[in-house]
Amino acid sequence: MWRTVIVSQGERITVKDGNIRITCGEDESIIPLADIYAVVIDNRAALISVNALALLAESGAHVFFCDEKHIPVGVTLPLNRHFRPLAVIKKQLSLSQDEKDEVWQRLVQAKIFNQAQCLKYAGVDRDKVSVLLGLAENVAPGDADGLEAVAAKKYFQALFGYGFSRRNDDVLNAALNYGYAVLRSSVAKTLTAYGYNCILGLHHCSEKNAFNLADDMMEPFRPMVDLWVDTNNENLFEKLTRHNRKALLNLLNEGIGMAGKTMRLRNAIDFCVNSLTGALQRGRPTSLYLPELLPCGTQVDED
Repeated sequence: MWRTVIVSQGERITVKDGNIRITCGEDESIIPLADIYAVVIDNRAALISVNALALLAESGAHVFFCDEKHIPVGVTLPLNRHFRPLAVIKKQLSLSQDEKDEVWQRLVQAKIFNQAQCLKYAGVDRDKVSVLLGLAENVAPGDADGLEAVAAKKYFQALFGYGFSRRNDDVLNAALNYGYAVLRSSVAKTLTAYGYNCILGLHHCSEKNAFNLADDMMEPFRPMVDLWVDTNNENLFEKLTRHNRKALLNLLNEGIGMAGKTMRLRNAIDFCVNSLTGALQRGRPTSLYLPELLPCGTQVDED
């Protein structure tokens, strides 16, 4: 299992003999570069060498930088790890609006379906689950009727109560934001590794957003974060604890359904992006594999 390393004190991070060395006073941890999926720097007093950043990128790891509220605000991504990056970007640039709309339709359908599954696993009334399933079935190309937004309002109120709003400054939203940030950077990392330019989105198209495509592709995976937050609601207090943050990071190793198997989330993201490449090259959006939410703690098949 690849490891996500959390740096939460005034540690110094360097590299020696193919290993990351994390020192804090007289204490030292040594971790092989090849074992690292991501590094989370969650303390402004930590120091990391340029050599360490470069070698982490070369090994395929990404590095988060967090603010004083422990929310990731920046990330380094490994580049040029795909053997045909130019061909991928050319295909991105040549996509017609109809092609983009078909892929976005599938992404929104999968997202709403997984939201319905989340409500089911959370023990929400079956009628509310059925409403979301009905919305998922009726998503048009490009989501012309805006059913994603309709579903989101019904979904969050059913899951967290009628007083809940994504605008609230509370621990529930802090947990959601943290989980989404981890998910977003992991999707962006995988897209970049396959040669995609994340600025070029399918639906998201903000000129100020460097992660438009990642924001598109992460949508069906979001309910995995939502289900964790609901399941662990009683362990969330005024602020996210280090234990909370570590558990949210570990969602990357939890099981989710993909192509008839149960994969770790990080592997499912890779499978999804790989299938996106084939779907776009063949002009067949229906060949895009998308995740299916499973109950928390579902055992994964062999890696």
